[in-house]
Amino acid sequence: MKFPVALACLAGFALMGCTNHPSAQQTLVDDRHLVYEETYKAYAKAEEEYLNLLFNIERMPEEEELWIMKRDKMLELMQLKELMLNARAELDEAMRQWEMHMSDIQAEMKSAKIVKFNPNFTGDAARRTSPGQLLPGEINKK
Repeated sequence: MKFPVALACLAGFALMGCTNHPSAQQTLVDDRHLVYEETYKAYAKAEEEYLNLLFNIERMPEEEELWIMKRDKMLELMQLKELMLNARAELDEAMRQWEMHMSDIQAEMKSAKIVKFNPNFTGDAARRTSPGQLLPGEINKK
């Protein structure tokens, strides 16, 4: 069970972006990523121990204690697998929320950058939306 490369890149981007003021969504992604990594490491370690037990059972099949340990380790592996799958689902959901947050920010930035110019005016007056509109810094002269 390898961490998919595309998701690793996205998670890396999530960990790097907005370093000055991380959003709540980014913090949630960071936390869920760490939880997933730790459960994956615990699962990999338990799996290694389980394989060692299988090797020892093969060498000494008459040892009843090894069979009991094997059963316990299998239960532990199943629990860790469930925890890892839950952590992964939470990470995916957190990343989805973070992506939605980022797209909202991008939409806000695009709408803020768009300055509507009136094609009927030229020069500085092109910023006017109507002939009588005052621009910032202009004073109504009477």
